[in-house]
Amino acid sequence: MLIYVALGIAFLIPVGFLALVRKFDLFKTGQYHLNLITILGGVGAYFLAAWINPTLIAAGWVTRDVVIQVTAPILEEFLKAVILIYLVKRAEFNYVVDGAIYGFGAGIGFAIIENFQYITNNPEVALPLALARVFSTNLVHATASGVIGTALAYRRGDASWRGWLFIAIGYIFSIGFHMGFNTMVNGGTFLIFAIAFGFVGVGLIFYVIRQGLNTQKMWVGETLGDQDRVTKSEVQIVQNIEDINKKILEPVKKQFGAHKVPVVEKIIYNQAEMGVKRKLLESTPSESKRKEIEAIVQKLAKEMVVLQKEAGFYCMMFVRRVYLEQNAKVFDSLSARIAESSTGQKGGGLWDRANQRMKPSPAQEEEKS
Repeated sequence: MLIYVALGIAFLIPVGFLALVRKFDLFKTGQYHLNLITILGGVGAYFLAAWINPTLIAAGWVTRDVVIQVTAPILEEFLKAVILIYLVKRAEFNYVVDGAIYGFGAGIGFAIIENFQYITNNPEVALPLALARVFSTNLVHATASGVIGTALAYRRGDASWRGWLFIAIGYIFSIGFHMGFNTMVNGGTFLIFAIAFGFVGVGLIFYVIRQGLNTQKMWVGETLGDQDRVTKSEVQIVQNIEDINKKILEPVKKQFGAHKVPVVEKIIYNQAEMGVKRKLLESTPSESKRKEIEAIVQKLAKEMVVLQKEAGFYCMMFVRRVYLEQNAKVFDSLSARIAESSTGQKGGGLWDRANQRMKPSPAQEEEKS
């Protein structure tokens, strides 16, 4: 019975970590079916590595310790990256956030199958082994491939030599991170240090996603506009996506009903992806890929028109006014502070001081007389 519990833990907790990472994709650009493909890609990478690594040892080319500490990290990170290289070239792929999430998925797929092998080969310690692995080794696999996915995604947005340099740094870091963990565990380190190593990796992925989101917000501000039938207030909503529930969706629910919430939410996410895609057009040299991306933008635009009609004129006016009111409140606050420092003249102390400076000095009065 315990072995089935251990297998369940070995599957559910890694998938749970992936679901948690996906929560940080605030623009919802990462697609579930592509994440499933990355998991399957990670599974395939595991079976290839499980065949190649023992073959190297059996041939006498390397020892078991060398495989664990050197060749396995190199081989496994390149194998896990194969599916990521394929996805990065697709028009559906966006930017760093997608790269981190899809890379994390490839690492999770690899780790789950590896968990199953370790547990079935060691049934007497199945439960503690499963718990130890899901909070250490699994996170290292996911982090390493997540960083490579990030590097590949960065190259997608920067076709210069800097993009290639970023890929090289990503691979070197991921392989080094994996090597360091394997060397530490193979040397008999305490479990708590292995777990800490894994969580440091997850923290790194969260940081990468946050930075990627900030870049995407900037892109949205640069690219969305009248050509997409998106107002400035709607652009502000997309750029402040963290506040979507509190400042947009909850007021919409109270004013127009719960059935309008998913419609407005879909409009906002469509606008976000349109902004990101328009920016990617600038760094896509391939004419065929540009046409694919433009087709996606046009599809999103058509969907948005339909959704806006479904939401209704008054609902859309309400959504746009919410952020206009936020701006108005800022100016009202500034006006109030100016008024507090006033000596009585309309406009406040700021204008009082300007008038005082404009008064003629005594020397000027004498010249006039």
